[in-house]
Amino acid sequence: MKRILSYSFTMIALVALTASCSNTSYKKTKSGLLYKIMPAAGKDSLVKPNQWLKLNFVQKLNDSLLQTSYGKTPVYVKIPATTPEDYSPMEIFSLMKNGDSAVAVMMIDSLVSKGLMQQMPPFMKKGDKINWGFKVVGVFENDSLYMADQKMEYEKDTPRREKAEAEEMAKMKQQMMERRNAEEMELEKSGEAAKGVQAMEDYLKAKNIAATKVGKGTYVVIKQQGTGTQAADGKFVTVQYSGRKLSNDSTFDSGTFTRKLGQGELISGMEEGISALKEGGKGTLYVPGFRAYGANPQPGSPFKPFEPLIFDVELKSVSDTMAASSDVRPQQPQR
Repeated sequence: MKRILSYSFTMIALVALTASCSNTSYKKTKSGLLYKIMPAAGKDSLVKPNQWLKLNFVQKLNDSLLQTSYGKTPVYVKIPATTPEDYSPMEIFSLMKNGDSAVAVMMIDSLVSKGLMQQMPPFMKKGDKINWGFKVVGVFENDSLYMADQKMEYEKDTPRREKAEAEEMAKMKQQMMERRNAEEMELEKSGEAAKGVQAMEDYLKAKNIAATKVGKGTYVVIKQQGTGTQAADGKFVTVQYSGRKLSNDSTFDSGTFTRKLGQGELISGMEEGISALKEGGKGTLYVPGFRAYGANPQPGSPFKPFEPLIFDVELKSVSDTMAASSDVRPQQPQR
């Protein structure tokens, strides 16, 4: 908690500095970069070439925060033998020592005129400024010391990073499921779903195949029910599969995958069909095109829009955690 509060106060101070300092209080590097260094009270020497600076930073576009290292992993910068004149903060790092703080300002107009910004991002405009705030929190004499410290900081930051990654993954999955649900509603509204179901029923009748409809349109022939745990949303399933085109019965893919059901990671028809089995079960899934790769198959795949597919599957395992298995899911194969 003490570390978090310390980071917060330092970050607030740097943000305030980048917002309040007027251009007249700044110096300029040879390339024209505006900067100001706030020296620490200590008597440390300026950093030397080939030493490493350990820095925390704040980056803002005008007054809007873009990114920061505070509360995360610090950044490390090796001091070059010759100071570059590249209109970047690298120009001022050799002027700093342990404990120093600094502010640097990059003008968007200057970045464009110097050819350092080929295309201005849509959230930037002429006259904008990129404001940097830096705090030197360590200096290392050589590569081995820097690498040891970086490893320590990386490990320290692992819980936060893993939490952030999990939250981002959950957000992406939620957005994907929302898109899928919206697409399914549109298919039902347009009549494409009913068309796909009818075409599959006609095919099964013509082939004299007794299949059971599950979900919103997948048909399943259970060859062996299985005696283990029932596959269901939230369960990790390991599946051995072989995929065929319904039109010519040609195999387009096969393999084994382990995935969590109900996360939108598999085509809808695969999830529906697998959910009809128990561990140890075997079956054949007949998937209408709207429950397979839909209207827009991945470019380069062998599928036509709304192409129906067949999967022969064997449910190897069902568990509450990721099974020790080949982690390969059925992809839209390349030609």
